[in-house]
Amino acid sequence: MAYDIRWLGTACFQIRMVNGKTIVIDPYLDDSANAPIASNEIEACDFIFLTHGHYDHVLDVGKLVERFGADIYCSREVAEALIQHQKIDPKHFFTVSPGDIVLKEGLTVEVVRGVHVDFMAEYKRITGQEVHMNGGDKMMDMIRTGMETILGPITLPELMEDWMAKYPGGEQLNFVFDTGDGKPIYMAGSFPDPSLLDVARKTNAFMMLLQVIPGKAFQGLEEQTAEFALASGAKIIVPQHHDPLMEGAYPSDLSMLRQLLEKKDMSFVEFTPGRWYHF
Repeated sequence: MAYDIRWLGTACFQIRMVNGKTIVIDPYLDDSANAPIASNEIEACDFIFLTHGHYDHVLDVGKLVERFGADIYCSREVAEALIQHQKIDPKHFFTVSPGDIVLKEGLTVEVVRGVHVDFMAEYKRITGQEVHMNGGDKMMDMIRTGMETILGPITLPELMEDWMAKYPGGEQLNFVFDTGDGKPIYMAGSFPDPSLLDVARKTNAFMMLLQVIPGKAFQGLEEQTAEFALASGAKIIVPQHHDPLMEGAYPSDLSMLRQLLEKKDMSFVEFTPGRWYHF
């Protein structure tokens, strides 16, 4: 038994199981600055798993459900936002929490805890300063200041303020996918928080889809991120979410992370966006 997997930019992955069923994780394609395909080029989607509800993880959920009638696994808060703003029929949702096990047609998925990055804390770590609302500054001005410091001279999407209002993050979830072939995939869409080391150790992962904080925010987190990856014991580490989130964003430097992991005999594999890989 085996599976095929491809990375579609940001945290979006597509996994094709040997029985023909297809998983999509965090679909964000049509409004992405870097996605290699559009959502209408996804050829199959039976199950959708969402790590959290921010716009760059969910904007294409409704389009895929309309085409394929997929089941959606996410937190309750994320489900409520998608039902309201993407008009998805509630029958498609299965709300899950850490500790839950999903069993579906040759697929076993363990739901585990994740931690979302605190960008304001990262701004302070990088600059030594707080982000303040001064005088008549608007919220988006504050967000822009923080994001430009971390990501670079970015161009914010026109609808970003609307997206941020509609799509709260909700509980951060990660997933361990087991297709029955002894090669579990750990979707580690998470900040490398030390509290997650024990979670990672228990995944028995063959492959870890490792979130790398984008832009300058990754500087100084290389060793902490490597420790998180090493805790999983995975043989293959695939970075994700490190591509430029918006036009003008700085690329993430993965060279130190690669060195740290390869010294420990882990395979660090950067997927070419859109290309299928067979395992």
